[in-house]
Amino acid sequence: MYQDPKRVCSRYGAINLDEYERRLIDALVDYTGIDKAVLLRQLVMKEALGIADLELNVPLRA
Repeated sequence: MYQDPKRVCSRYGAINLDEYERRLIDALVDYTGIDKAVLLRQLVMKEALGIADLELNVPLRA
């Protein structure tokens, strides 16, 4: 059915968000029209691949 069975998505983990973070994600979902799971996956993958601007949030190691 799938060309690469390893590409089938499955539940991997969960995140804990406070009320402000949840409202931000919900606002992004409403604004973009993207499914919440898809949006969160894209954000995680961008961060993991270093595409997101990490300079502002992560202190440099000595």
